[in-house]
Amino acid sequence: MCVAVLLFSPCVSQERAKRVWPDTFAGARAPVSRRHYPHGACSQIEWPPRFVCFHRPPGYGNAFGFFADSADPGRDYNPAAFVILYPMKNLPQIREISTISFNERVLQEAEDLRNPLLERLRFLGIFSSNMDEFFKVRVASIHRRIELGKDAMGDVLEAVSEKARELDERFQQAYENIVASLAEAGSRILTETDIRQEPQDLRDWVKAHFRSKVLPRLVPIICSKRLPFPRIADGGLYLGIKMWAPKPRFAILEIPSTVPRFVELPNGHIMYIDDVIRYRLDDIFYIFKYDRIGAYQFKISRDAELDIDNDFSEGYVRKMERVLAQRKGGRPTRFVYDATMPDKLRMILLKELKVSGSDTNIAGGRYHNMRDLIKFPLRKPELAFEHMNPAAHPQLDVYGRPIMQTIRERDVLVTYPYQSFDHVIRLLREAAVDPKVDAIKMTLYRTAEDSQVVNALYNAARNGKDVFVSVELQARFDEENNIRVSEKLQEVGVKVVFGVPPMKVHSKLLLIERRKKLITGLSTGNFNESTGRLYVDSMLFTADPAMGREVALVFDYLDTAARLHTMPELTFDHLMVSPFSTRNKITALIRREADKGGEGYIFLKVNHLTDKKTIAELRKAANAGVKMDLIVRTTYAMLPHENVRAISILDRYLEHQRIYIFGRGGDRVVYMSSADLMERNLDWRIEVGFPILDPALAREVWETMEIQIRDNFKARILDEAQSNRYVGQEGEIVRTQYETHNYYYTLAARHRTVAEDLNGGTPPSPQAVLS
Repeated sequence: MCVAVLLFSPCVSQERAKRVWPDTFAGARAPVSRRHYPHGACSQIEWPPRFVCFHRPPGYGNAFGFFADSADPGRDYNPAAFVILYPMKNLPQIREISTISFNERVLQEAEDLRNPLLERLRFLGIFSSNMDEFFKVRVASIHRRIELGKDAMGDVLEAVSEKARELDERFQQAYENIVASLAEAGSRILTETDIRQEPQDLRDWVKAHFRSKVLPRLVPIICSKRLPFPRIADGGLYLGIKMWAPKPRFAILEIPSTVPRFVELPNGHIMYIDDVIRYRLDDIFYIFKYDRIGAYQFKISRDAELDIDNDFSEGYVRKMERVLAQRKGGRPTRFVYDATMPDKLRMILLKELKVSGSDTNIAGGRYHNMRDLIKFPLRKPELAFEHMNPAAHPQLDVYGRPIMQTIRERDVLVTYPYQSFDHVIRLLREAAVDPKVDAIKMTLYRTAEDSQVVNALYNAARNGKDVFVSVELQARFDEENNIRVSEKLQEVGVKVVFGVPPMKVHSKLLLIERRKKLITGLSTGNFNESTGRLYVDSMLFTADPAMGREVALVFDYLDTAARLHTMPELTFDHLMVSPFSTRNKITALIRREADKGGEGYIFLKVNHLTDKKTIAELRKAANAGVKMDLIVRTTYAMLPHENVRAISILDRYLEHQRIYIFGRGGDRVVYMSSADLMERNLDWRIEVGFPILDPALAREVWETMEIQIRDNFKARILDEAQSNRYVGQEGEIVRTQYETHNYYYTLAARHRTVAEDLNGGTPPSPQAVLS
């Protein structure tokens, strides 16, 4: 007899199945194989088998495991012969499962042989960074809910831990494959063992580099019962040291973040700074006598949630500084270590770091903090994505013409990185020096390092403008930077407020008052020139008086709420503003389409779709016959429906726009927003959605979204099993981001043609360009 067990990861572990059905597994030998399939992890248990056949029976859509007791390969399976092992229902609705599924999509990009080698390495860095945040935030949240008595979250914790281990194995395999391919391309990553085989002059160079650039920054701590164990920083990179001697010694050595992670050697190859340190360990520990010495990397992730109560009597900034200091001592959520680490050293670390059995321990490779791969220094253009210059903007790329003058004449939409984020900087710089500009107001959530946006606001204040800025101090992992930004702006008299704590101000708004006329900027993403080159976002510039008045109302509210700690009820005719009107407006638009039945249409592009009430409304509309196209980057909690097509697109740029489209043709309504469709964005944050009223711009938005709907190169199907299957390639290949880039170049070319026909002069209108 043969029994096959199919476990659809990420929600089922073999160990859990054994506990749930101990009688079934009684007498079974240990699994003889574990294979990874696109649909999950497969474990085979035998008694012994003659063959194993994997099959998912009809009608078992929620079955994430089953037994088949047939030894006949020609026999048809009877559904009654199948036993559901672990039916974790409504899998997509578990946020942590959906998030780790997104991280798997990032890892797929590193595994995708269609991507250049250096880009695959960069995707490994992004995946590593994402997983760090996942454990600091999402896994920490699971622990908190378990501590509150939600025992069912224990199943989720085990599921994501199992999936994390699987992904780590795939990460290591992908890394090894990429490194081997880089070596074939003439670029090796050398270890301390490799460098010992290199010529003497290269070894001398590495030795000199270590002694001059690295050694002065190293502070080894010897482990001793007489001394307190050193504080291990969350996300820091450490080497655990063992010195073999009659009486072994142990030490901790932090790899300083002030030293570049990678060393470019004179021969063109690369070394990790970790291996440079391993190579010269004797220069650090020479005063001790030992037979040999080894260094084993480890790191710890901690709960990054900030416990902020509602008592702000001490001042918001002061409170945030105190809470940020407390974050450094948060409970462990993941301990990652070199699998070759000696047991004694590992047990010391587990004990001193207070890592319990419920925390996720991952035996990995010799390198951690692989997020540093994002900045891997190898410069070989042929191994990277081809450079894509932003397309000229039809209205804004006019030499010598003030951008505010163009905006006063017509609405302008900028979509970057296909068009340049520099237009945002240019507008702010104009406003900073224009004598007719009286005031500038802006919301800041995340800014670039040495931000040109912040510098423009700084200069505006020095030029006598009234500058008002809402800085969000709770932008996760950017809190300290935002405190520094607020202090810099306050030095020159900028009025800085900190939103409406404990709610976050997540809206992206700009308001320029010029001789009592308002120019407004509304964006789907941050005012950040660094991410503006990597994230796909859109920004609307308009001089529409009604839109300007409503944006001014939002800023007045932020100012009033910051001073009085009150939340007056606000009404808006044009904008969707959370927590006041976004939910009701979206619900009304969904119901409008539902009333049309089969003639209705809904398109949504968001990062997250998890709000239960919105999903319920969407499902009612789908039941009424409304067709839907959903593009959701990260977390998606809607169960399958025949009228709903849901995909996720991941490529060289991060898809970050939030776009809501209702209806078709002349009945089409187009909104953009800073808000995802999550409960927190609709009810517990200050978010702003804005209509695209200009018909030509609305058409532009729809045409670019049509390209995304047709993607069959990098789009994955969002299904109940979290399979991350690519959309099948039928017919002409459509790679969204490249097609969109071509779209904006075509738009620019049409502009040049129309401008020539008009014999120069005023830039043509969007209607003329698109017609």
